[in-house]
Amino acid sequence: MATRVVRAERFPDLTDEVLFPRLSERKLEWLAERGERRAFEPGEILYEHAVRDAPFYVLERGLVEFVDRKPGKDVYVAQADGGTFIGDIAAFTGEPTVSACVAVEPTDVIAFDQAGLREMVARWPELGEHIFRTLLARRAWHVEEGHGIMRLIAPRNSRRAFEVRDLLERNLLPVRWYDVDADAESADLLRWLGIPREETPVLVHAADVLRNPSAAQVARSLGLRAEVEGERFDLVVLGGGPAGLAAAVYGGSEGLRTFVAEAWAPGGQAGTSTRIENYLGFPSGISGAELTRKATLQARRFDAVLSSFHRVVELADGPEGLVRVDLDDGQHVLARSVVMATGARWRELRATGVERFRGAGVYHATMPGEAERCRDEDVIVVGGGNSAGQAAMHLATRARSVRIVVRGTALASTMSRYLVDRIERAPRVEVMTETEVVAVDGRALVETVTLRDGRDGSLRQVSASAVFVMIGAEPCTEAALGMLRVDDAGYLLCGPGAASCDGHLRWPLRDREPHLLETVRPGVFAAGDVRSGASKRVAGAVGDGAMVVRFVHAVLDGA
Repeated sequence: MATRVVRAERFPDLTDEVLFPRLSERKLEWLAERGERRAFEPGEILYEHAVRDAPFYVLERGLVEFVDRKPGKDVYVAQADGGTFIGDIAAFTGEPTVSACVAVEPTDVIAFDQAGLREMVARWPELGEHIFRTLLARRAWHVEEGHGIMRLIAPRNSRRAFEVRDLLERNLLPVRWYDVDADAESADLLRWLGIPREETPVLVHAADVLRNPSAAQVARSLGLRAEVEGERFDLVVLGGGPAGLAAAVYGGSEGLRTFVAEAWAPGGQAGTSTRIENYLGFPSGISGAELTRKATLQARRFDAVLSSFHRVVELADGPEGLVRVDLDDGQHVLARSVVMATGARWRELRATGVERFRGAGVYHATMPGEAERCRDEDVIVVGGGNSAGQAAMHLATRARSVRIVVRGTALASTMSRYLVDRIERAPRVEVMTETEVVAVDGRALVETVTLRDGRDGSLRQVSASAVFVMIGAEPCTEAALGMLRVDDAGYLLCGPGAASCDGHLRWPLRDREPHLLETVRPGVFAAGDVRSGASKRVAGAVGDGAMVVRFVHAVLDGA
């Protein structure tokens, strides 16, 4: 089947200093001394669409074009000429590229592979920051223009599609959901591909088409899991939330060979937050996705190996005093030190109908897709903590009404004052205290929610198209229960708590006490929400992640 060639109506301006910054002769000479000079003839491909670990190029002279590959169609979307650099933010993150790059005329470049790029950025940090900003701006331009974005075609109530999209969005991969019943272009594409509606969801990634994929199949297809079988690391971090990413950044920056295994996607619960407003250094707040992207870039910049959709199943004694970390795909790694930063998972709402509508009206996070679908709808947020308050305020910018349902008598005891004040001033937000959700009902999607008044037991049915559940969390410690000790609530004991344990899981050394964040196993630490006594704040988790590397060094150095 012939591939049709199309040119986008609008190319970005080559004089745009943000998207196409010009490099001075001095910079070009400096880069040429450290990279590899290569030449491409017209029609040759510098890198393909949807490939990982694409090279980074500095264009000395010539002209290239960027191509968005689609099934049966190549869309030319942009150009770049000599005197600038080209590449995708994927060059740093390791994710798939969002376009291909093809030489239009004889083109001379200075090429850097992944290791060379990291070394170059380390040698000239100011230039590295310039490159970061440009590549992030280019990615934002692609997403805004709709180029290189994965297309997820499925009915609105598809739970399987919800899981796939959640995986992609949480891993910062651009994707858009197209309702096959409402989007004529997507329906036409399915007919052209010969795929019946019953075989949706369909994920279109460049020219590749995945029929009815699971989240695991998508993760495997995109290479989200690292291949690390049997490798040894100075530091293995379990969990990629704020604590885990901070440990990776500080560990990698201080020369520790670092591996991060994350069960779903970087960012943890914080990564789903629409706006973190009390994080130091961001007076107007920062979204969880933005914080996650910046932290992930930092960790990869310092050569940390990050692996998503990669869950640890067990910690065990390894050879030579190392810790063996077994992963859910059968791989294992060996660690000189381990940081448990596995965080906590959302508690489930115990109400009739919740399981039926999970991913089709019942959610645990206000990701962009869910928030947009609530435009001009009535929604309910269950919970009285900061996450619930942030979600309610974000939803109120789109929804017709937002009801916050809490079992307690007020928000003030569990929510930051600044959020309580904003909620009290928000005209579209109603707080329903001493109330609980007892049932969720509807046909294909959520339509009504039944509430019980805790004061008199009366029931009330209200219209709602979505329920966002944020009622606290439970620690994720299953993999370590045979090796580490937990408190009565299931959180990991460390520091003084670990020192006071008795029984077979107790601190074994007599020549020193456990460090502040060290568990009952020497060299195994806890950071963030999974540890007993944690502050349950993003800043606190980041502080743990930074501090724990100091203790790791002390153990590895024998101090």
